Amino acid sequence: MTNIVAFNQYAITIVIPTRDEAPHIARCVDSVAALGRVVVVDCGSGDGTRAIAAAHGADVVEHTWEGHATQKNWALDHASITTPWVLFLDADEYLDERARSAIRGAVTAGDVDGYYLARRYVFLGKELKHAWWYPDAQLRLFRAAGGHFEARKVHEHAIVDGHVETLAADIWHENLKGLSAFVERHNRYSDLEAAELTSPAELRRRGAWRGAWADRRRAIKDRIWFRLPARPLLRFVWMYVVKRGFLDGRRGLLFCALIA
Repeated sequence: MTNIVAFNQYAITIVIPTRDEAPHIARCVDSVAALGRVVVVDCGSGDGTRAIAAAHGADVVEHTWEGHATQKNWALDHASITTPWVLFLDADEYLDERARSAIRGAVTAGDVDGYYLARRYVFLGKELKHAWWYPDAQLRLFRAAGGHFEARKVHEHAIVDGHVETLAADIWHENLKGLSAFVERHNRYSDLEAAELTSPAELRRRGAWRGAWADRRRAIKDRIWFRLPARPLLRFVWMYVVKRGFLDGRRGLLFCALIA
């Protein structure tokens, strides 16, 4: 029991940025409460998110929305993070016991500075086994003193000083707000990405073929993918046929169509 208490107090802080996440926040907070202090960084929710988070044991701080990356970097600098490790989660994500156990072991390692976690996707109540791009590695767990998020409008990635490995722990993603929210979110993200793509070249992070996975993926998108014709059709064929999204049934067909 003593080791568990010491771990909770001194090892890790979990940061969850929010805005109007009442359907999700209790599940998210409860799934990580055993790991350490939970900080919810809210930007003006009007649906009870802050009260729900506080009722489930989270520390709630408010900060006006300035962008995805800026919000997270603000938390790193101003959320009174005193633990050596920090874990970032979106409100519609959560962890299971296998992931919690893996994280407990990971933060005791002395020669690793950050970890990629895989992300699983639940769509319309059931996990997508084929249409989703699992493992969809996300660099979410890292030493607080040596990490920050790149300055991007959307799809920002963490940048960690030091050695990074992949952890056998999955983040579960399940949005409970329905298909209209799904479409609205992707439209909003596409607007942000379009604004970034049309920004001056010196302000863009173009990626690198020899960099980390996030850099290689960005290089492929920026220098190959965005130059191809008929991208919606290619995306659908890749997800539904090549990756066998059809094996996910009607949910797979709908997901692939919406993403395309």
